[in-house]
Amino acid sequence: MASILDSWDLTPPVVPPRARFCPLEPIGVGTPLVEGLTGYLLRLAEAHAVPVAALTEELRRCVPIARPGSGGIENDCPYGLLSYSANGVEESAAKWARALNTATLRSDLRNLTLLAFVGFLCSLSLFRRFRTWCPACFGEWRSSNRSIYEPLLWSLTVARVCPYHRQPFVSLCPRCGQPMRPIMSLSRPGYCGRCGGWLGATPAKARSEVTSAMAPEHWVSKATGDLLALAPEVDHQPAPLRIAFRDNIDSCVRHLFNGNGAEFAKFVGCTPTSVYNWRNGKTTPRIDQLLQLSERLRIPIAAFLLSGAGSGTVDWKTIKPDATDYAAPAVLHRPRAKMRQSLRMVLNEHPAPSLSEVARRLGYQGTEGLRRINPTLCKRITDNHRKSFQYEPHSHGPRWRICGRKEVEAALKAALAKTEPESVPRIARRLGYTGSAPFFGPFPGLCRAISLKIARRRATRIRAMRRLVESAIRQNPPPTLRMLALQLGYKDKKVLTRYFAGLCAELLARRRAVAKGRIAEVQRELQSYTRLEPAPSMAEACRKLGLKPQTASRRFPVEYKLIVSRYQQRRRKMAGLRRPY
Repeated sequence: MASILDSWDLTPPVVPPRARFCPLEPIGVGTPLVEGLTGYLLRLAEAHAVPVAALTEELRRCVPIARPGSGGIENDCPYGLLSYSANGVEESAAKWARALNTATLRSDLRNLTLLAFVGFLCSLSLFRRFRTWCPACFGEWRSSNRSIYEPLLWSLTVARVCPYHRQPFVSLCPRCGQPMRPIMSLSRPGYCGRCGGWLGATPAKARSEVTSAMAPEHWVSKATGDLLALAPEVDHQPAPLRIAFRDNIDSCVRHLFNGNGAEFAKFVGCTPTSVYNWRNGKTTPRIDQLLQLSERLRIPIAAFLLSGAGSGTVDWKTIKPDATDYAAPAVLHRPRAKMRQSLRMVLNEHPAPSLSEVARRLGYQGTEGLRRINPTLCKRITDNHRKSFQYEPHSHGPRWRICGRKEVEAALKAALAKTEPESVPRIARRLGYTGSAPFFGPFPGLCRAISLKIARRRATRIRAMRRLVESAIRQNPPPTLRMLALQLGYKDKKVLTRYFAGLCAELLARRRAVAKGRIAEVQRELQSYTRLEPAPSMAEACRKLGLKPQTASRRFPVEYKLIVSRYQQRRRKMAGLRRPY
């Protein structure tokens, strides 16, 4: 008996840790349709047959979250305010990933977010505010008995069409016609969080708007999926990613655009300053700018983010963009000796041109290039141009005549024959004179006829403007002064107030009266909404009346508070009826 007892092993067996939640396998890791962390949470709630609110409450109770850098254990994960930002690059996404990793005993849920690109991508305007999906994807997965889930791609604002079915994403429920937040208490994968209706459709029924495979929207969505597929390959370190992008964008500019950063910026649709900062590693692009680079050049997005000899890298010396309007900019070679000779010839021109005009004539965008070639000649050209606008003293002899008498007379007669004649001072400046005095002396009759015709045209135009302002006063609602000015071809409304101060004051008074009547009418409509059953939401009332909620709360605070309070009471009653636990 003693030998039998001695053979027993009374050491307690080592029990592996138990997961609080079912450790579901993430879907699509390393592919363009990788599952998002919010979609994983919906699948997790559906697997446990509980609402999302109950799952998050249990997660908050059983999973302690340690704040980075703190010694103690804190339970500060923002469970209550869950949105698509839980898939992003901020600290809230890291907290959600750590909490779910702990609850499911998994270590790969970080790949369901954009945390691989932290320090490289900006979180500004990264995600949508409302839930978005592809009905054709849902219908295809359901018909083939595949798992229903929500890819991370659908939550990004830059992706507008499905890269596989080439159809625009949908954000309104086909059953109730309402948008919904990314995560609601009763949300399920593939079903509406408000009415519980199915969100999918068969691909045959969903083919209403098919985007072309060459359309920019389809390329951007496809490039976004390729970017998400790169997440497991990135080692979650921003420094190598920033260095790889800096080297690749610099190689792209040097080999495809001959080092011309301004031409590169013009082609891809960004500013030269941004390109300069990217090439020097000072800044990184936003996600929309990064995808715009790929779309305009038709180069895969991996070419800008990977370095070394990997599968996604390219040789910038041999690659050619697939963009139809791409052409390498020509390198302009201007010999310095030839430019100096051209500058010397300009010194003998009459009237003397400005240095800016000479630069444009020689193909320069500014005068800096000419000043670097020969600053002395450039200064002489500038001095000659300045002296041509100054009167010389009579002691130097008679001034040089720019145009002959016959040429001046012909210019005046040609202006008088036009329907909209040029003024005499403008004709003088066009012919190279600084003033119109040499014209009024020899040709007083022609100059007076031109001035009289301009005055008559001006009086006719002012009468037409007066009739337009008078008709605008009788409109309902009357237009603004700026709209009238734009209609007449002016940029500023001060032209109207200068000529028709009384009519403009009458128009403003009429607009105030119409606005006051409109405010009273909207107030009556809002008061009727306070008595409707069932109680409508303030968003619904504002949508029907064409108001913004901020305007309604500022203009009609009493009605606004009453409508909001009635709708909240209605929601509480509905929640109590829906939730038996």
